[in-house]
Amino acid sequence: MKFLLHIGSPKAGSSFLQTLCARSRAQLVAGGIHFPVGTPHDEESMLGGRISAGNALHLARFVREGRWAKAEQWLQRAAEAAQAQDCDRILLSSEWLLGALAHDERLVELTRRLGAMGNHTVELLLVLRDPVGQFISLYKHRAKSGTVGSIDAWAQTGYDLPKRLSGIRGQIDVSGAELVVRAYGKESGALERLFFEDWLGMAVPAGTDNLLVNPSLSLSELVLLRKLRARHPGLVPYLYERLLAVDPAMKLEGQAMQDHARKVATHAVAGYAREWQQWNERLPQPERFAIPESGEKPGSEPEQLELSAAQLGVLMELLADAVRPGFGLQVFWSWRLRPLLGRIKRVVLPWHNRR
Repeated sequence: MKFLLHIGSPKAGSSFLQTLCARSRAQLVAGGIHFPVGTPHDEESMLGGRISAGNALHLARFVREGRWAKAEQWLQRAAEAAQAQDCDRILLSSEWLLGALAHDERLVELTRRLGAMGNHTVELLLVLRDPVGQFISLYKHRAKSGTVGSIDAWAQTGYDLPKRLSGIRGQIDVSGAELVVRAYGKESGALERLFFEDWLGMAVPAGTDNLLVNPSLSLSELVLLRKLRARHPGLVPYLYERLLAVDPAMKLEGQAMQDHARKVATHAVAGYAREWQQWNERLPQPERFAIPESGEKPGSEPEQLELSAAQLGVLMELLADAVRPGFGLQVFWSWRLRPLLGRIKRVVLPWHNRR
């Protein structure tokens, strides 16, 4: 049995690919590939075309926590399910695996245990993006709840992707796992062809048109969320959802904010230029990136924001709703009461945890 592990990287289309896999299990089985079911929450998210942890969240947790007996049980069940379907490959997709395997020789230990279990082999797929663009996109993803500071502050404390990649790279030769590294392309259909045709050796499933998973807000919108959270955290999810619904063509993004973000990203990526060059050499020649080796030290975040009439309209609507009693009760339920009931449920009924 060959275990195919798609481990990311972040903001390189993982949730999009997981949705395609979850919706195309019959086609995968016809190609000899078993795609195990994820947790109830992640399975629902994958099928619904939303961001998810893929179908290997529990395995990633077992590996990260060193619970190898549990990991082996999980892998054995996956192997038995694959055999029952006459499949000789098992496809696991989760960005959580990247962090779980990166440290303490966990990739080496995983491949050793799979070999001992049944002479199973491991092949990894890592999809990389242009590091500067990926930095900005990853920041947008992390900052959408309003809890993350400015992009220059996050560069100092939250940008750990190169360290995780270094941990994987240092184990590849020792572990004996195969590693496929490809570049993420934004052109229509490129990611699907890379994943299904090039890596899995099968046709791209139907239904990929107009499927958008895990969209991002603009940098100016993220500043609004951060400032709103400092005054009323309960309103942040409502503003986020409403801004997300605005057609991107109707939005503006201040040039000063864009320039600042790019300076921060370039400076941060240049600090890990040697690591990124190592990965560049593993990419096919036509897919390699330009890696900055130095960058101007950025200043402070610009104070001015640029928002369109559509974006301001969303903000005005939220202000109007905020004074309505019914909306206030809705915010109280989603912000205070529902999380409290969730915490009580996890304590009293821990086995009901959806993840």
